[in-house]
Amino acid sequence: MKRLFAIASLFFISATLFSQQPVNINLLEYFDKVTPPPSSAKAAYEKCGCNIPDRQEPCVADSLFKPLLDKLQQIQADISMPPNTPQGEMMKKMQDPEFQKKMETMSEQEKMQLAMQMSQSMQMTPGPMKPEPKAVMDCLKEEGKINEQHGNEAMGLNTRIQTELKHQQELEAKHNAVDAWQEAEIKKLPVIHSCGEGDDGPDPKAVFAVQNNAYKRHLAIVDEELVKTGKAWMEQQSKFIQRFTPFEIALEKTHYGADAKNALTKTNLSAGQTLMIGSISNLLAVSQKSYNDAVGWYYRYVQFQRQNQQ
Repeated sequence: MKRLFAIASLFFISATLFSQQPVNINLLEYFDKVTPPPSSAKAAYEKCGCNIPDRQEPCVADSLFKPLLDKLQQIQADISMPPNTPQGEMMKKMQDPEFQKKMETMSEQEKMQLAMQMSQSMQMTPGPMKPEPKAVMDCLKEEGKINEQHGNEAMGLNTRIQTELKHQQELEAKHNAVDAWQEAEIKKLPVIHSCGEGDDGPDPKAVFAVQNNAYKRHLAIVDEELVKTGKAWMEQQSKFIQRFTPFEIALEKTHYGADAKNALTKTNLSAGQTLMIGSISNLLAVSQKSYNDAVGWYYRYVQFQRQNQQ
């Protein structure tokens, strides 16, 4: 089994290194397909269909983003292991449960023969590099530019993470301050002595008024955060589109890598598309988190209102 695993791993690594190629898709258009962050908690709640009566599903925004997320994952899979190629067909075959069972029953000699057949059919050893057309070379230059820009940004990743953690702590502190205010205000309410059964306590209507006020303060914090997030998101989207447009134009002139003469060149060109997919996914993740956070707050507010109307 260990030998079989090693053979499969070797095949996967080798196939990935030499089989990646661009897909014939204008990925630049997908930046506009991402749903932007909501303008307010209420807007997020309504967009997600949480206001539908007798809704049974959890109130989350995942359904807004899943179709695009699935599409991006499929595109990336097609880049990493192109369909209708020996590598793609072999990977599909190796994922088949019946074929996996068959491999488990193979002798060591049969496993080695299978590995040799894989290597021969994949032509994993690249031949001499051929000269590339000017359009391909121009596209490689554009890919190098975006790769350098991403590399420079990666160098400041730790700083950005620390900044975001600090921001989240400050945001949490704002909500904690509202909770503390609510608790203090309820303690100030006069106690009503019960003449019948039940414990003495403040007037429920007065408690509701304080709690309702607190929810509105929480929502104001959420909405203020959404405005900031939305602005930053739009700026990031614009930056990504500006960054990847020259590469997309250059890639189209190569007929999406079809004009490239070398497998390694196609792999390098596909790296640009992978960076683009990563940037689109980044925008998607930020927007999805904004929706889910906002929906969570407004859902609790609506539930609070309903419980106090009964």
